[in-house]
Amino acid sequence: MNISPRSQMPKGVPTFLPGAAAEKRALEATLFSVFAERGYREVIPPTFEYLDVLAPGLDAELIEKSYKVVDRATGRILVLRPDATSQIARMVGMGMLDSGFPLRLHYSVNVFRYEPEHAGRDREIFQIGVELIGARGPAADTEPIILAAACLRRLAVPRFTIAVGHGGLFQGLLRRVRLSESTRRNLKEAAGRKDIGKMEALLSSAGIRGANAKAKALLAIPTLVGGEEVLEMAGRLAPRWEDCRRSLSQLRDVWQRVTAAGLSEHLLLDMGEVRRMEYYTGLVFDIYAEGIGGEIGGGGRYDHLIGRFGRELTATGFALDLDCLLQLIAARPPAASPIGGAPGNGRNRDLRVGSRAGARGRR
Repeated sequence: MNISPRSQMPKGVPTFLPGAAAEKRALEATLFSVFAERGYREVIPPTFEYLDVLAPGLDAELIEKSYKVVDRATGRILVLRPDATSQIARMVGMGMLDSGFPLRLHYSVNVFRYEPEHAGRDREIFQIGVELIGARGPAADTEPIILAAACLRRLAVPRFTIAVGHGGLFQGLLRRVRLSESTRRNLKEAAGRKDIGKMEALLSSAGIRGANAKAKALLAIPTLVGGEEVLEMAGRLAPRWEDCRRSLSQLRDVWQRVTAAGLSEHLLLDMGEVRRMEYYTGLVFDIYAEGIGGEIGGGGRYDHLIGRFGRELTATGFALDLDCLLQLIAARPPAASPIGGAPGNGRNRDLRVGSRAGARGRR
C-alpha cells in the first residue's frame, strides 16, 4: 500500500527541513539581539510541568486544550507547555527568579494546544516574546509596544498595525449590569470577535434590552476603532464612573507615549480589544501585518497572574508567532531579507512540512 509520508504526521505539527530551520534560527538570533540591546535576558522554561502546579495560571479553556500525560514515576498528571507566560509567572512567583526588579526576560519556545482538524490552526505553535515584571505605570505599558515595533522594523516588515485597547472600560461596564458569570464570559468573547449580534442575543436572554443605557454602551465598544478621537467617544459612554475613566486615562497616556516614539502610522485604538485569556488586567494589544490573515502576535498587562503562584507582582509583555514572521519574510525577494545568509533561505513552504497558513493563537 502506498502511504504518503505526510499522512503519517500528526495534523498541525510542522517539521522544519534544513533551509527553513536555518532561517528560523537566524530570525531568532535577529530578535534576540533586539531584546538584548534593551536589557532582556533569556529564560528557557521546561517543556512539560505538573498540571496541578501550573493550573492556577491557566484559564479553563486552555486547560481543556492542553495535552496531558501521566508521570510514570509519580502518577501525577503532566501537561505539555500550553502557554509560556504562565510558566514564567510560575517561575517568578515561586521564587525561582529573584535577581532584583524589574525583571526583563525573553524566550523562544513552542507551545502545544489541541485544535480540531477542521479548525485550520496548528497544534504546535512557535512563539518568541518578552515579559517585563515588577514595573508599574504607563512607561511599563508602553515599553513592550515599542519593543514589538522595533522587532518588526529590524525584520524590515514595512506595513504592520498595533491595535491597542484597554479591558478596564468593558469590565467596568460589565460590573454595572446584572449578569451571570457565564454570560459575562460569553459577552467578552463576542466583543473580542466584534460579534454585535451575539452580544445583543446574550443581553436579551438575560432580560436586558437594547434601550438600556449600559447595554447600549457595551454594544458600542467593539465599534470604537480609530485614532485619538476614539478616546473621546469612549469617554461619553461612561462619564460618571471613576474606574472606566481611569482606564481611558491610562490608555491616553500610552497612546501619547507611543506616538511620541514615532509609531503613529502603525498605531490604532481598538476598544474592542477584549482579551479572552483571563489573566489580562488592563492594557492589551494585537499586532497585524499585511499578507497575514490574522494577528501575528499580541500582549498586554497581567498584574495578578504571578500572585496566583505566591508573589504579587505587576507584569506586562508580548509574544510574536515565529511561523507568521517566517511567512512575511518568505514573501519578499531574497535580496530584501533582513536575515539573509541562511542556506536555502527557507522560502519554499515545502521546506516546512505540516505547518498551516494563517495566524496562530494568542499568548
